[in-house]
Amino acid sequence: MNELDQFVLDLVDDFSTFQIDGDRWEFTLNRLAELGINALNMLCFTPKTGQIHWVRSSMTKPWLEQYERGGYAEADPMLAQVYNGTESLYVQAASLRAEDGHSELTVRLNYGLNEAGYIHLFSLIVPCPDNEAKLVVLASDRPEMHEVMTGQDRSMRILATILATNLGAETPDDHGRVYDIASLVDRELELTPRETEVLTLLAEGFRNERIADTLNLSEVTIRAHLQSARQKLQAPTRESALVRAMQLGLISPTPYRKR
Repeated sequence: MNELDQFVLDLVDDFSTFQIDGDRWEFTLNRLAELGINALNMLCFTPKTGQIHWVRSSMTKPWLEQYERGGYAEADPMLAQVYNGTESLYVQAASLRAEDGHSELTVRLNYGLNEAGYIHLFSLIVPCPDNEAKLVVLASDRPEMHEVMTGQDRSMRILATILATNLGAETPDDHGRVYDIASLVDRELELTPRETEVLTLLAEGFRNERIADTLNLSEVTIRAHLQSARQKLQAPTRESALVRAMQLGLISPTPYRKR
């Protein structure tokens, strides 16, 4: 049994001694620090709609303020898991380049994490009762955690699942180590009227050429509207953008028409 597996077993036993959520958070952060994990984020949401219910973070207040000022929620690949269905991610800070196709905002976030001391990050979506799920994000500044997060995936998943099962939102406002950051990440999605039109026609079975003819626009403009809508919806494909837009009630296509 490796060190991480033993850590998880001990953690399960220890959780049974705590009844108050705030105490469990405090205990968890202290134990995670022993493992080399310097931050824990947790977000509860409804997978079908992407509605966020609560978010807690133990990242430092200066970094969270920088995250808000920089508008990093728009480019956060782990936050995007709430919308795009990706189950698990590993992200290494200071590893992305604009020349590889990443947006300027994504690159700034990636390097900002490095400067803040969150160099290795592992995330997992954990299904929960009542049609909810929790996004668990664990961060570390230790070099050896790269191998742990990438080479011990099963153990990391078990750890994240145990944390999601045992930690909730009931932390005191003056906790000092755990912050309510829902306002940083829970943003209302708004499509422009033209983006809505384009997605609606796409959902009705129109191809780009016919959408362009219908709206009296060029195909280049149609592709630009689709790309913009995908970015807002944090959807990797236009198909997933349609699903997300319909789930949120942003479009209401009429029954399928011939292309």
